[in-house]
Amino acid sequence: MAVRCKFFDECKGYAISIVPFSKMPLCKYHFLKYIKDRVWKTINNYDLIDFNDENEKILVALSGGKDSQTLLHILNRALEKKVKMEALYIDIGIKPRNYSKKSLEVAEKITADFSVPLNVIDVKEETGFNIDDVHKLSDYGKYKSKNRYRGECSYCGVIKRYLINKYAYENGFTKVATGHNLTDEATTLFSNFLNIDLDLMSRAGPITITEIDKLVPRIKPLYFIYESELILYTFYADIPHVSTRCMYARDSPMLKIKRSLKKIEDFRRATMRNMVYEFQQKMRNIIFENRAEEKTIENYCEVCKMPTYVYSDRCSYCKIISRLNQDLKKYEIIK
Repeated sequence: MAVRCKFFDECKGYAISIVPFSKMPLCKYHFLKYIKDRVWKTINNYDLIDFNDENEKILVALSGGKDSQTLLHILNRALEKKVKMEALYIDIGIKPRNYSKKSLEVAEKITADFSVPLNVIDVKEETGFNIDDVHKLSDYGKYKSKNRYRGECSYCGVIKRYLINKYAYENGFTKVATGHNLTDEATTLFSNFLNIDLDLMSRAGPITITEIDKLVPRIKPLYFIYESELILYTFYADIPHVSTRCMYARDSPMLKIKRSLKKIEDFRRATMRNMVYEFQQKMRNIIFENRAEEKTIENYCEVCKMPTYVYSDRCSYCKIISRLNQDLKKYEIIK
């Protein structure tokens, strides 16, 4: 039996979605409006964007997936050209199922539709290899047995974060906007808790503020939106995106943790929302103020001159790029 929209007297519509934490039924119109209003509320409540600063310049990190594509869609409507905005796509070079090619195509489509400039960085041009090359290392048993292989997702994450920040810094962007959603953040928070990684937990939040030079603040306008809600929004708003998951991420530990949290959410409503929200309200500042001293001191990589921890002469990016180039050449995967 069809369920009436919460605002049926106004719209005469029937529900296409039930809000996960409140169980409020919404029709298509009110659902899309509700999601946009919640994103706008996050932007305002956490001062993610300074509309009074004429120098404010936002770089949206696009991957071609539902989250980042939806983020650009909502921000384009919310900002209404009041704030300068461009997009950046990192081509990580995954050929199976034409994953990277299709991802770039949908990124090009949505930015063209909104007249948003799109910048593209090719990982192979920057590093000498791509993620397909890195994947081939997993075929070498001895390599894995020596615990030198961290998995494609780990390498990809470090490389993309570095290149996005470097591009943003060098091109005068004041904020980097990413499509991380509530389900992502709950998964990351829970994983960091299991590892008792206080440094990473201290960085959690809709905005990452740092006073360290060359680190551009990151904002997450979708911070309080469930992944399931974004799937529906992408569908009903007809947003172009790549619906398939990266083949290398299928068995990642984070994906398994996400699935576990979703199962908990089935019998304990709003678990993810409450965990993320209450952490921000009650614990985040306490952990942030008690970070280890070496995490707060500026130091710069001797190779690329970008920020790194005080106890390291080289940043994680430069260490990984150097080692992977050496190993990929050793196994004759690249020349």
